[in-house]
Amino acid sequence: MSKKDEIFEAASKTITEKGLKHLTLNSVAKEANMTKAGLLYHFSSKEELIREMNQNAISSFRSLLQQYQAKLGPCRGAYVKSFMLATLDDFRMKNTIQLCTSVLATAAYDEGLLKPWREFYAEFKKRALKELSNPALAHLIRLACDGIWFSEMFQLEPLDHEEKALLLNHVMKLIEEDFI
Repeated sequence: MSKKDEIFEAASKTITEKGLKHLTLNSVAKEANMTKAGLLYHFSSKEELIREMNQNAISSFRSLLQQYQAKLGPCRGAYVKSFMLATLDDFRMKNTIQLCTSVLATAAYDEGLLKPWREFYAEFKKRALKELSNPALAHLIRLACDGIWFSEMFQLEPLDHEEKALLLNHVMKLIEEDFI
């Protein structure tokens, strides 16, 4: 794990365990077992840390998305199916936590830093609408994924493994029905 990854993990842990108001460079440095000067070597400000947390979370999710697309191969709805699979991936909860905490930190710190997320969602919408004939289904899938992240983010009855499997199977059936 790179030093930056350790810092992202420390920032996420600070947010989840202590709350957003405790997201300071000092607290992140302490959580990462480094000095503030060491942290400043990697990130010149809290804004830069949050911006890069977002870039890292989006990049990690894109990587997981690409892994699922490679597993599915060229099939109808591969992107949308992969998006759902990546969202429900139980083995990568670290990515989900970093994704959620980076969005929280961004919204609390500076809404202007949400631009990469807006672009990410615009990309999903464009690609999903190309794959699916029913725009409502594309929106339903995106909002279901958002709901999963939201429930994880705030620990509002997040889905367990079996519930995720049921949801995944149902959504996959809906996607297949869209092609009939």
